[in-house]
Amino acid sequence: MAVGSRALLPCVLLLALAGGAAGCSATEGTAVEPSGPPPIILSRTPAAVKPATNCSQSTEALPPAADTDGVVLTASTDPSRTSLLLKNTGSMTVVVVPDASFSSRLLAAPFANPKDAASRAALIAINNSGAAELHGVPSYVPKTQVIRLPPQWAICALSDNVKEPASVRYVQNQASSAQYFVVKALADQLLLRTSMARSRATLVRCARTTTTMLKANPDLPDIELYVAILGPRSACTAGYKALLRGDQRAAGQLGASVLTQLGGAPRLLPDSPLLGVTAGP
Repeated sequence: MAVGSRALLPCVLLLALAGGAAGCSATEGTAVEPSGPPPIILSRTPAAVKPATNCSQSTEALPPAADTDGVVLTASTDPSRTSLLLKNTGSMTVVVVPDASFSSRLLAAPFANPKDAASRAALIAINNSGAAELHGVPSYVPKTQVIRLPPQWAICALSDNVKEPASVRYVQNQASSAQYFVVKALADQLLLRTSMARSRATLVRCARTTTTMLKANPDLPDIELYVAILGPRSACTAGYKALLRGDQRAAGQLGASVLTQLGGAPRLLPDSPLLGVTAGP
């Protein structure tokens, strides 16, 4: 009996370790392989969350930012909340800068921007005019991170740290709004007659003229401001006349068409304080 007990001991251990799934023969040390496929072991460790590299996955809608008149920023983010896609769906141009701690950086979002040539030419012109006073924008912010965002344009903010939701600050800027309205209306007409490349210098000149006129006449009603910008002695008018080879009739028609379009532009509003929007809770 003692010998038989020692022969069964390895079998008992195998049964205990295998949870009863293994079989044994009466022969010492001989085990029968378990039947059926091996068990599948699922890992319970969640996949590491990684920061977004662009705003292409920013499809989760956030409450829009609308903290001041004329400004509506439609916002969306991704599951990590390290991206923030902002589209200006309001009536005024805003200037966007990173958050106070610079935990987020700003990148272009071409897939969400207007595709027509006049809109692109207008934005290029105001970005190169260098004339608008950006009230409320901290002077220490690098120029590459100071982004003018006219109506229907978008920007992407990214955080490289999953513990820091993407966030930005913004101001509504009256001068940039006026510039975009004037230059966009002018580009709509000029690009029917000439190329974007040839019209660029004229559009930049008209953006500068707009800022100069607004600064000199801050209380002038909008339409009177636009008449002054497109007046016979203004630098803007001289620029598009030269582009039209001095054709007085063509220049007069173009100016009238631009003024008609500007008559339907949104009313210019004062600058806003510096405001913020974040992808976080």
